[in-house]
Formats: sequence, C-alpha cells, structure tokens
Amino acid sequence: MSNRQSLPNAGAIGQYLRAFNFFEKYVQGKWEGNLYLETHSRRFYETLRLIPDLKPEVRVLELGAVPYYLTILLRKYAGLDVDPLSFFEFETSERTTHRLENAETQELYDFDYAPLNVERDVFPSADDTYDLVLCCELLEHLLINPSHMLYEIHRVLKPGGYLLLTTPNVLRWGNVSSLLKGRNINDCYHGNGIYGRHNREYSPREVAQLLEGNGFSIDLIETRSVYGPELLNKIPLLGNRRDNIFALARSVDGPRAAFPHNLYSLMDEFRNVVRPSFRMGFNEVGQIGRGWHDFEPGDPGFRWTAKEAEFFLKNTEGSQQIRLRARSDHPKAPAGLVTIALEVNGRELTTERLKDHSWHDLTFALSPEDAEIILHCRIKVSQTWVPRLETKTGDSRELGIGVSEIWLE
Repeated sequence: MSNRQSLPNAGAIGQYLRAFNFFEKYVQGKWEGNLYLETHSRRFYETLRLIPDLKPEVRVLELGAVPYYLTILLRKYAGLDVDPLSFFEFETSERTTHRLENAETQELYDFDYAPLNVERDVFPSADDTYDLVLCCELLEHLLINPSHMLYEIHRVLKPGGYLLLTTPNVLRWGNVSSLLKGRNINDCYHGNGIYGRHNREYSPREVAQLLEGNGFSIDLIETRSVYGPELLNKIPLLGNRRDNIFALARSVDGPRAAFPHNLYSLMDEFRNVVRPSFRMGFNEVGQIGRGWHDFEPGDPGFRWTAKEAEFFLKNTEGSQQIRLRARSDHPKAPAGLVTIALEVNGRELTTERLKDHSWHDLTFALSPEDAEIILHCRIKVSQTWVPRLETKTGDSRELGIGVSEIWLE
C-alpha cells in the first residue's frame, strides 16, 4: 500500500472501527459488530498491506462492501475513494443509502447501497472503468458461477487494472485438524439465505486456475494467517496451510469466462440470460443449452452444434433480427445442401443456407410475435455428418454447424 498515512496494526484498526454504528443501525446490534471485528481486523490489516501504489484520482470498486469497514480504511489510509457494490441480502433489499457515524472521531459517511447478485447480474458500470477492484471474502459464498463475477470484474477493469481477491483457504490447518478429529469442515446452514454460508472454499491452486482462466495475470498469490496465531506467518514450511488466500492480479487481453472441468460440471443446464450477444469461449455459459460440443479454440474460437442446439438471448432493446457467425464443414455444403432453420420461442423463422466451408453471418428476421424479452432459440441443421466416416479420423461426433458468435441487431 502506498504510504500516504502510516498503517496502524490490526488491534488499532479494530478499535477505530468499533466506534462506527453500522451493526447497531442496520443489523442485530453492537455485540455483533464487536464479534465481527474480533474476527476480521487482522484480515483488514493484511488486505491493506497489498493495496498497490495508486494515484488518489484512480477509480476503485469494492464488491461486497457492507459493512463498509474496508471502504472506510481505504479512504483513511490509502486516500482512495471507493464505489461500493453490495452482495449483502440482495434478495430482499432495495437500493438506498447507508449512513455510518463514528461518535468518537465525528466522522460521517454516506454509502450508496446497490445490492446485486455478483454471480448472475451484469455490473452497472461501463467497460474499462476501474483501476482496482476489491473482491474480499466473497468468492466462497457463491453457489454456481464465480466465473461470471470474474468476467464482469475483468470487463469493468481498465487494461492492466488490478484485482485484489481474498478468500478462506480450504487447505488451512484448522480444516486439517477438524478432519483428523472426525469433524465436518463444511459451513453451517445459515438463516441469512442461500448466500449467507460458505458454499465452496478454494485451494490456492484453484484460485490461480480461476484467475488465469478468466484473463488475469497473477502478480502475487499467497496464504496468510489472519484468524489463528501470527506465528504461522513466519514459518515457511507451513505454506498453503494458512487461513486465507490473498491474490493480486491484473487484467490482460479481453474478458473471458473460463469453466475448468475440475470446478464445473453440467453447465449446459445452467441458465443466466443477461446479454443480447455472446461469443463462444468468452461468455456463452448460461446462455447456451443442450446440443453443443465442447469449445474449440482458434481464430475465431467456436462450438459445433449437433443436429439441434439451444441458445438464449435477452432482447431489452427491441432488436429486429438475430445473427449467427457460422460455418459448415459438411462435404455436401458446397452443393448448397446444408440449410439452417431457427426456432424462436416455438416459432420457426426463415431458413438460411451455407454453400461453402467458410464463415458466414447468417441473419434471421424477428417479427412482432417475437416480442418477449427472453428469446429461447433452437438451431436446426438439415444435414449433419460424422468426420470419422468421411475423413477416416477418430472423430465420431455428429456435427451440425460451427458457431463462433451470436448477437441481436
């Protein structure tokens, strides 16, 4: 962290934050705030130590900012003005303003409370807006799709912008000890709803895999003891057995959502229709259904369909047509025998034809009957083929057409 103001130790940070009234005002009372700070003050300290040296005028986004303690510390000790975006009780809360007061220092802060589901919603910020995004103690609460959150973080970061992510380490000594004693290491069921508990904790290697797969270059990834004895931080051999994972990474290339097979399964069953367009290999998961083969990298990257394949688009702008960038490698394509029909919400549109093996932009006109916001679409290919039968390769898949991109116009 840039040394604009000397950083106090964890005890002093906790003492300073105790005088703020968030828990008395918005949660269950001061006792809960004191317990929270007893648990997390050293984590705040370790997080602040990793803030990169940034100019005061940079833009910073903090995900899951409630109760705004880290937000306040970033202003006070790093001179950074932070935009908070909340994940706290988003299912039941509405946008409002939270006012925090410190009776001892006479400080007063008004924070915009903007709740959203970070693993399903599009962030309310333009591309390339922020120099730094903080995602602290949030990853472990997600249920289905952390890659969506990382995609959105990358999208709103400027090229080369920083992501500082912290999350509990599933390999920590406390968990190892519990397993050895025959105790369950999973979190309790939580009265605050499905996101109140730790739904999945990660190893340092898994965090690195998620970050690198989703277009980040890792500057630092390490574990720190923030709940147990500080002595554990001074013993090198303890390595990845400390309490928490701290990762500092930068956005590189463009945003993409990666879904490693050891972390995800059956994602063709997952629906998260939030975009009017998508690219295969970048942001298609949640917007495609059944009938697609695995992503194939290239220029462009694409997926093959089977004889039929589902996809979904969100049409909030009243677009008039759906476009597909597609190709056919069918041996009969040059004879004009490969046709593509598109069904939208049960109604079949006009048919397009592919007449060679190159990429083409196919256009399907919508009508007033297709006025729904969510468009459930089905590609139907007249002719499929099996490469093993035609080219004597080992590829026994039934292939329809290759699709690299789908969008509304």
